[in-house]
Amino acid sequence: MGETAAELRREVLLAARERCDAMQDGPAAREQMKRDVLDTPAELLADLLAALTTAPATRADLALPSFPQPERTNP
Repeated sequence: MGETAAELRREVLLAARERCDAMQDGPAAREQMKRDVLDTPAELLADLLAALTTAPATRADLALPSFPQPERTNP
């Protein structure tokens, strides 16, 4: 698992950097992400890679569509 785990960890680090770029994270958040990846056990790296490379949901993705409301009239 030695070299394979190292290669996978490199992929995860790259994916983490891309996610930080997308989220416009600052230096402290980027360093924490790097530490978190380096602290991740080898057997969990594939799952972490999958999580980092899956498109994140945004608030806009979860919003209900807005439909025009009929104009109200007073009787």
